[in-house]
Amino acid sequence: MVQKVVPPNMQAVEGVEIPTAVIAEDQALTFSATGDVDRAWQLGIFYLEVPEALNLETARAFGTALLDPTNPYRDVPHFGELEGFIALDNNQQTKLALRRHRWDQYYPPQVAEFGRQLDAIGVSVMQHVLSESGIPKPMWQRASGGYSSGGGTAFLNFVHYDTRHSYWGLRPHTDYGFVTILDATAPGLQVDIDGVFVDVPVRPGYLAIHFGEALSYITAYGERQATAVRHRVLSQRDCDPIRHGIVYFANPDLDGMVCQFDAHGHERGSSSVVSLFERLERDLTELA
Repeated sequence: MVQKVVPPNMQAVEGVEIPTAVIAEDQALTFSATGDVDRAWQLGIFYLEVPEALNLETARAFGTALLDPTNPYRDVPHFGELEGFIALDNNQQTKLALRRHRWDQYYPPQVAEFGRQLDAIGVSVMQHVLSESGIPKPMWQRASGGYSSGGGTAFLNFVHYDTRHSYWGLRPHTDYGFVTILDATAPGLQVDIDGVFVDVPVRPGYLAIHFGEALSYITAYGERQATAVRHRVLSQRDCDPIRHGIVYFANPDLDGMVCQFDAHGHERGSSSVVSLFERLERDLTELA
């Protein structure tokens, strides 16, 4: 999904303690230790143990194969600026990106099914956040533009970093949407904590879950507001391990609305998704 770029802070230190969570058999999200929920909401990021049923290795193999210039999936057509096999300006990232309604047509069946498994994870995370925010359950559908009940929209991206370019790996930014699910197998991700960029270690067997701007927006009047995590990927070098990533973006219906509710179920604000993302884009322009 579209990303919000903010001016980089070049200072960085090693390591950060990231909370961990699991998804139980009833699809409920559970954190591992007392205080981890508070820490996750403060940071805007946590680790999620990879569910046993998730076919991650097949999806990784599909993404890695995209490095082959003859791979036929590099010829997936473009749909606007966000979908298809695309390279980002002034970043090393090249990716194959598609929205949910195109997965069955353009991704192999196992990869499309993998996307739907990530949908289920995204809904579990979203429902947990809305519950923690104190927003009454009958309001979740409207608040989330349909995503909390399996609607909305989602992007499934397969990413690699072209080291022939000396650009940023990925410039400092916050994601525009609700939740980002990231599978990364090599270092480079950093998050901004109190103005300092801190390494996020690769943790085998875990996905990294990021909170985005739309999630912060819809929980602004709840009992607990989600933090949109500012993050970046360091420039990758030829001598680094090849950095691949799978990135899933959970979003509201891009042609719909999102609403802000308080813990009493009173509506405190609303916005079309188009207008919300346009406001975020204006913030980007003013900060640049």
